[in-house]
Amino acid sequence: MLYAAKCYWPGVNRAKLERVAARAAGAGSEPGRRDVTYRGSLLFSDDDLVLCLFEAPSRVAVKRASERAGIPCERVMDSVWLEPNPSIPSEERRRHG
Repeated sequence: MLYAAKCYWPGVNRAKLERVAARAAGAGSEPGRRDVTYRGSLLFSDDDLVLCLFEAPSRVAVKRASERAGIPCERVMDSVWLEPNPSIPSEERRRHG
């Protein structure tokens, strides 16, 4: 399942997030397990907010992986990834939202 870890992170910048993201990519699962995969992050620097995306079996697994990577996760939310529909031309997508 896909989860978003919401992180209020005062002072975070791209360089700091890239360092932590590298740790998250390597430290997602608990020792001996491969059940959590870090998929990337969205940085909202003006709001001191980061959303980190993980594939994992549970919210608890994401919270633990975040802590191991040094990500200040305040909440883990269920997420659904929606791909753009390639059969609809991009101009039509913009008109119909």
